[in-house]
Amino acid sequence: MTFGLAMIGGGVRMLPENTLLFERLVNVLTEAAPGIRLCFNTRPEDTVEALRRWIQA
Repeated sequence: MTFGLAMIGGGVRMLPENTLLFERLVNVLTEAAPGIRLCFNTRPEDTVEALRRWIQA
């Protein structure tokens, strides 16, 4: 299975205590799927908008 886009939500990124988790996620994703694009939302309501930014790119 191939993935070209991954979303890492604000609940992971925006909490200082999750910095190590965020780093690990980015490293695992880029290692497992070279060339993957990462997108980020700021709240659940803008998840689709964040995904569309990269799907249309």
